[in-house]
Amino acid sequence: MAALHTGAAHAAALQVTPIRLDLAADRPAAVLTLHNVGATPLNAQVRVFAWSQSADEDHLERTDDIVASPPIVQVAPGADQTVRILRVAKGEVRGEETYRLLIDEIPNGQSADATGVRMQLRYSVPVFVGAPLDGKPPALQFALERAAMDSAMQGSAPQAAALMLRAVNRDATHAQLSKVKLTWRDGQSTLLTPGLLGYALPRATRRWPVANAPADAREATLSLVVNGQPMTARVRMESGAATPGDSTPAR
Repeated sequence: MAALHTGAAHAAALQVTPIRLDLAADRPAAVLTLHNVGATPLNAQVRVFAWSQSADEDHLERTDDIVASPPIVQVAPGADQTVRILRVAKGEVRGEETYRLLIDEIPNGQSADATGVRMQLRYSVPVFVGAPLDGKPPALQFALERAAMDSAMQGSAPQAAALMLRAVNRDATHAQLSKVKLTWRDGQSTLLTPGLLGYALPRATRRWPVANAPADAREATLSLVVNGQPMTARVRMESGAATPGDSTPAR
């Protein structure tokens, strides 16, 4: 789940649980709980979007296949409000379906803080329909690559292209990547993140920048957690006939 902030900081009153939802043909409904830990009432809106990935980006499109009931709520100070998330699409679940809930705190007319800005919260909660519950991660292919530099960004000074970690998911289920680390041939390591890096949805390709890598980085051992399971892979710079690394369970 991602919590996005707009404006300057004030005490965040809205909290949301759980951080993801899983539905299935025989489990078409789930409950989202909104908590108000503040001292004043808050209003929130829950919207549902179909979630896809292409061109290395997330795409959200409004959908009626899943509904939130009620979509707008008021939560009293110190109280909880439940929102029912229900799949109402008439078609059968054929393969994994992916959605995101956007939960927005709605301004309630309170005065701005000392900076003149009120901060509102937005949570983004993934929803998966028909995802396997056995925890088995999909087969992923990993590689290192140099990102092409945008000519408008290069200016007159030469710049090295950014090193990227690429993950290709050719499977029919999503991959959640976390605790991602690259260990280089000289023994140094680069931690991309100690927590959640992101998702590679079915048949999608994702790339993430690798900061502070050795200048001559050509290959590394990748360790990470995919859908809750530790994995390792040997990754190489893709050029010519270089072969991307396949993920294998850690031993």
